[in-house]
Amino acid sequence: MKSIIKYAAGIAALLASSCMQPNSGGSPFELNPEIPFKRLITNSAPVKTICYADAERDNPLNAKDYVFAASAEAPETQFFNYVVLGYGYLTKGRDGYTHLELTPGLKRILDSSITYIKPLHQRGIQVLIEVRSGIFAETEDGAGAGLGTMDMAAVNELIKELKRLIEHYGIDGFDFNDTGGGKKSYPPLTRELKRFQSDIPLYPESLFADEAGNPLSGSEIEAALWIEGGSNFSNLIQRLNEELKQVYTRVSINGNLETIETQTVERSIFVRDRNHGRHLLSQLRMAYMPDAYSGADPKVPGNLRYIVHDIPYDDTRPHPSLWDEAQNRDTGAESDEQYAPFAVDLLDQKDAAEARRWGNVFLLKNPDGSSSDSSNQNRYGALFVTNLRPVSEVNSAAYLTYFSRVLFGRTTMLVNQPGAGDYR
Repeated sequence: MKSIIKYAAGIAALLASSCMQPNSGGSPFELNPEIPFKRLITNSAPVKTICYADAERDNPLNAKDYVFAASAEAPETQFFNYVVLGYGYLTKGRDGYTHLELTPGLKRILDSSITYIKPLHQRGIQVLIEVRSGIFAETEDGAGAGLGTMDMAAVNELIKELKRLIEHYGIDGFDFNDTGGGKKSYPPLTRELKRFQSDIPLYPESLFADEAGNPLSGSEIEAALWIEGGSNFSNLIQRLNEELKQVYTRVSINGNLETIETQTVERSIFVRDRNHGRHLLSQLRMAYMPDAYSGADPKVPGNLRYIVHDIPYDDTRPHPSLWDEAQNRDTGAESDEQYAPFAVDLLDQKDAAEARRWGNVFLLKNPDGSSSDSSNQNRYGALFVTNLRPVSEVNSAAYLTYFSRVLFGRTTMLVNQPGAGDYR
């Protein structure tokens, strides 16, 4: 137990210093106001907006300054539904445990959660923490700790640390970004990894041979390792979603009539579509599922909120697809409503024509805005914005208006609310 405490010291010290910070926000009967739906102009389907805030540089409070201007059809509405704070990253201790380390900027925000998180909640904005595989470059070996390299024992230990962040700081969920793990976190170097706190190989040798026992080729082994890593990542998503659910009950008495209300709170889980995030299973393996009476959802899409593509639009990049093990094939693009297809970068703003073209792509229209065969069949469910700017940079609101006008028929503006501005 001493070794666990030693390597978890970063989060433990942070929690100990913040015992007076807000907890998970109370029951759903007392939750902060919900932001009205932002509906697409094409089919009235609701879309939510995600803002990524670099905790070392961006003031997360600036997110609440972006709003849709009030109109005859709708009131003033918060532009962002979610703020993702970057970032925490996985480390592996000498004891074999995988832990979550937080950057200094993120620790500072959590230590001051009444200042930086509570005001966002009061505006209806959910706050998530980005979790990366590590801090290593792709050319470095890394520690072998990664979102796709944990067995269920390691997953269960990591979830304990994630739950503490929710319980102590009111965090609403996590955004998993499989980057920074170094070479040892991705095929083909994951073949030699060991299981949690043991010398047992993570993957059995039988995985690298065909049914007749003949060795697979190098490319076949790499493909198998990606699928196995995607399975591990899928198990993490499903198990975390189940562990974070909270059921609340309220009893109301009116005379002789007693009414019992029960509501379940589920936390938000995002996944970036990179590395093992592009190899998730369409359905979890039954070997890792709880018993049938738990109510757990065996399908990965049922356990996460959004898949996020966090770089600018690229029409050569394929959709994320989930692996169907039963049919031994990709399922194809089935997650439009759970997908954010590109990042709107507030530091690298495109011209109006390009921004509007991206907006039409979001609507699954042709770039010129004309309808395509799929425009009435599918749509994307989230818009992702990076490099949050302070209220003084009004061009950010003007730039977002290119998108908000095309998508929602609404104008984006800035309102100077107390507590935002530059961040040091």
